[in-house]
Amino acid sequence: MCLFSLLHLLDGMSWVWALMTLLDPKLSLANLIYIGYKGNPAAALHVTRKRSLNRKKQTTERNVFQCYVFGSKLAGKSALLYSLLGRPFSNNYVPTTVEQYAANVIELKGVRMVTRKILILREIPEERLPELLSNQDFLAACDVAVFVYDSSDEYSWKKSRDLLEKVVKHGELTGYRTPCLVIAAKDDLSPLPRAVLDSFKVTQELGIKAPVHVSMKLGDSSNVYNKIINAAENPHLSIPETEISRRKKQHHQFHRSLIFALVGAAMAVAGLTACRVRAAKKNATTA
Repeated sequence: MCLFSLLHLLDGMSWVWALMTLLDPKLSLANLIYIGYKGNPAAALHVTRKRSLNRKKQTTERNVFQCYVFGSKLAGKSALLYSLLGRPFSNNYVPTTVEQYAANVIELKGVRMVTRKILILREIPEERLPELLSNQDFLAACDVAVFVYDSSDEYSWKKSRDLLEKVVKHGELTGYRTPCLVIAAKDDLSPLPRAVLDSFKVTQELGIKAPVHVSMKLGDSSNVYNKIINAAENPHLSIPETEISRRKKQHHQFHRSLIFALVGAAMAVAGLTACRVRAAKKNATTA
């Protein structure tokens, strides 16, 4: 077996293991024991810190990232997953009624070295979203949320924008604020100017990156998987800010400023009082 084939095989094994462990950690441990793993099976799993802490520290130690894929029907969600698996594009439409996953190793080329991360895409069927949002911890395992829309269909954009608003609101209410990206799919068709302009405007208002235009049919992914990984590696960026969150942030900043001002005033009063006491003692001694 040549070195390239061996590396390809190892890559395949790594993302299969990562996906299996994500879906069922207990099964992964059982499989390790079954194949005769000599070490401590539990030590083979690395428990990383919470995503909320990653956002505070503005970094992450993860090598496996899970991305939730939202979007309207016929937007191109499944094509995004199939392309990650290396499958050829197909014009045959099969509606997604249950959640499906895709995973693969993504190479990130840096200035001095190449790093390898595992990306797992989880496609969320449109009709299942209300049920999933009823779970407070729905976004707890999400590193990045992407919202796909058909750039040639205005209704598709409006529907995906509605999904974006619902997910962002859910994140604000539950504390699971997640980096978000908008993907304008089917760029090989004639994009509707109104949808393109509105999607750009919405991303600007939310403070996230402009939509990524892709065409899976033409094989033009615009490095979308690298961009998803990049968003996951910078968990404090690309987090949407709505008007409500901005007001909360301003209120928090005002509250902190007020506390600092009160503390400063108290220290000034204390200093002035101390000076007066010293002056009074000095006058009493002189007299």
